[in-house]
Amino acid sequence: MNTNNHATFLTISAYLTGFSETDLLGTGMVDPYYAAIRDNNDPEVLGYFYQEAATILADSHGDEAEINEAIAARLIPDSCYNGIAKTIILLWYTGNYGNDVLSTDSYKEALVWNVAGAHPPGAKQPGYGSWALPPFSV
Repeated sequence: MNTNNHATFLTISAYLTGFSETDLLGTGMVDPYYAAIRDNNDPEVLGYFYQEAATILADSHGDEAEINEAIAARLIPDSCYNGIAKTIILLWYTGNYGNDVLSTDSYKEALVWNVAGAHPPGAKQPGYGSWALPPFSV
């Protein structure tokens, strides 16, 4: 495993999803998602993607607005790196790679459940009596 790419994957995933690196690490899915991206993309294109992501992160000197602007312009368009950035977003939010659920853990840890303030049906149930509590509100 290229540790520089692994670290870049985690950091760029945090910017792409809007979740902190700590939140992403807490899902336990960093390594499986990194492997899924690695195994399902052209190594040369993926190498260029990680190089560009690392450049964006280094050149911005931590300025989040600048990082987000650069990501939007240089990683998100479909024509950039075969849509890897969008694939990473979908992978984190749904636990799916394409139309396939990566694993039972990826289903349970999908970020969509946190965003919705819900639990994945059939897993991580809220517990007995939870129906007596008011629903989550923003």
